[in-house]
Order: sequence, then C-alpha cells, then structure tokens
Amino acid sequence: MAEWSSPFNPFNSFKSLVHAAHYEAILAGKPKPPIVVNFDLTNICNYACRFCMFGGRTRADPTSMTYRENRVQLPTEYVKTLPKIWKEWGIKAECIGGGGEPTTHPYCLDHLVDSAREGIDVGFVSNGYLMNNKKWWDTVVSNARWVGFSIDAGNKADYEAVKGVPARQFGVVLDNLRGLVEAKKRLGTKCNIGYKFLLDDKNQGSIYDAARIARDIGCNTFQFRPAINPDYNFTPEQIAKIKDQIEKAQREFDSDTFRVFGVTHKFDKDFKKKHGFKKCRATMLTTTWCADGNVYLCTDTRGNPWAKIGTHYPDPKKFIETWGSLEHFKVVNGIDFKKNCDRCTLEMPNEFFEQVFLEDKMERNLV
Repeated sequence: MAEWSSPFNPFNSFKSLVHAAHYEAILAGKPKPPIVVNFDLTNICNYACRFCMFGGRTRADPTSMTYRENRVQLPTEYVKTLPKIWKEWGIKAECIGGGGEPTTHPYCLDHLVDSAREGIDVGFVSNGYLMNNKKWWDTVVSNARWVGFSIDAGNKADYEAVKGVPARQFGVVLDNLRGLVEAKKRLGTKCNIGYKFLLDDKNQGSIYDAARIARDIGCNTFQFRPAINPDYNFTPEQIAKIKDQIEKAQREFDSDTFRVFGVTHKFDKDFKKKHGFKKCRATMLTTTWCADGNVYLCTDTRGNPWAKIGTHYPDPKKFIETWGSLEHFKVVNGIDFKKNCDRCTLEMPNEFFEQVFLEDKMERNLV
C-alpha cells in the first residue's frame, strides 16, 4: 500500500528537515524555540470516542486515562495574550486541537483569528459538530492553513459505534464540512480542508466509503491512520482488506485537487506502535500547552506526570525562560518510550536525529 501518490504533501514527516537548524541546536544542547505549539483551549469534550487516549482505551501508561475528568478550560483573557507572546518567542505554527474539543471554548474562533493575525500558521482539528454556521465556516477557511474534521467513519452506524454520539450527528457534521468547502470556494482561500479517519476495529469496513464522501463533498485531503489499541490486534485478513480499501480509494479518487493519504509510516506493518530510534529527542521541536495549565513533552503524553516539563498558566513567559534548561533536558533524557508511550507522533523526526544528523546516512552536504 502506497501512503501517497506524491511526497510533496502535508503529512510527509520529512518536511521537518526544512528546520535542520532546530535539530542541530538540540543536539548541541541549546534548543531553539519550538517550531509549533500544540494548544488545548479546553479539556471539555462533547463526544466520547472509543479510541480516545483520555479514557476511551487502555494505555501503556494509564496515569492520564482520567485526564479529561478535570473539566477545565483556560480563561479567555489569558488566551488573548498568547499569540503575541508565541510570535515574539519564535513560534512558527500552532495546532489547535487537544485534550478536549476546541469549539466548546467560547473564545475558540477569536483565538484562531488572533493567531493568524500574528502571522502564525494555524492547523485546526475538530469533531466539527459545533461548526454549524457561516461565521464559523468563513472565519476558519480565512484564517487556518489547514482544518481537519475527525470523522472516523464512512456511514452512520460506524460513526455512532466509534464516536459515542447518536448516528444522526454524522449528517450534521458532513453538512458542516460542506459549509467549509463552500466558504472556501466563495472566498477563494487556500485553506486545506481534510477528512480525518482514525482506524478502530469498529470502523474498518467503511474506509473506502469515507474517502468517497470526502471526495464528493469537495475536501482537499482524506487522511487515514491507525489508532493504537493494545487490546485489539488486526488479523492479516483484516489488514489486507483495509489496505485494499485505501488502494482502491487512491486509484479511483486521487486527483490534482483531492488526495487520499494512508499515513502509516509512523506504525509497523500490523498497525502497531513503532519506535525506530534509540532516544527520544524530537519533543523539543514542538511544545504542548494544555488546558490544565501544564506543558507536557508531546501530544501523546498529555496528563502523564513524568512528561510534565512546566506550567504555562498563569505566567507563560516564566515557562518560556525554562525552555532548554537543565531541568527540561532531565525530563527529556528520562523518557522511557518503550515502557510508557503508546505510539510516537514524532517517530520519524526521532529517526532523523539519528539517521540524518548523527550518522549522516543521507550524506546531507552532497546535494
């Protein structure tokens, strides 16, 4: 199964090599400001997805499974201050998603505008249910570089099974997605509109149908990737059928305006976690600011006490002063990813540290 028809796409991890100076600075013990901030406005969520890392499934380290029970959201007046501070720090991009559903926060839409106004590239991830009017659609496509709806199904039955909400909400979310597509056409923006599909044992039969729906609605991308569930193993027959669906979708739907991405390079052939590196360093390329006021190593370790590297609320500048400190490196050097991590969103950048920068297997100066 090919992951994509062209390597020049937003889901190719090799794009991080553009920021080679950040890799080299980390190896030198003097990390630069992170490239992207992953930001959670809230821990509150209006869905109950089966594969949610905060209570929906078993985790390698269960200490964060009840993380969302702390139903908190950051104060609006505090949120207003952050984009300017991030820009001054050197942040290049922001991913709004999180421990909860960002659209449940009253300042979510305004925050998106604030960040874009500061020149920060914004990625926006939502279940899409509350994005149900023209103000939402126009504002998002005018200010986000990329927006992804986490839909994870290709029919009502699968949607209800994996998302923990009534089947009728599938149609509501698709209508909201159509609203985004129409707004993009009307306003002539370049926002990348995506349909996200996280594989679970309850939705594995509707991948092709989901990709077709995404194409028909007018999305730009369909992104498939497996959820990591230690309690479920896909059989070889199931994996073959899954790959067949993706290949069929790519063969029939890929075009200049729509791409199907079977993003599997972060996982092994059985859709299990992959750690193809000896040491985790890539967390210093990003930073994850959460609604509980804490900063964790990465998006996969939200809520794990051992992964906390500081506190951004109520004084973000105080946390920024600690970036790259001995205390920060102590937490990074203590990561036991084989024991405590379910997967690694930063799997490929961690390989790049070793394969590209330390062992120079690409002979990078011989361009």
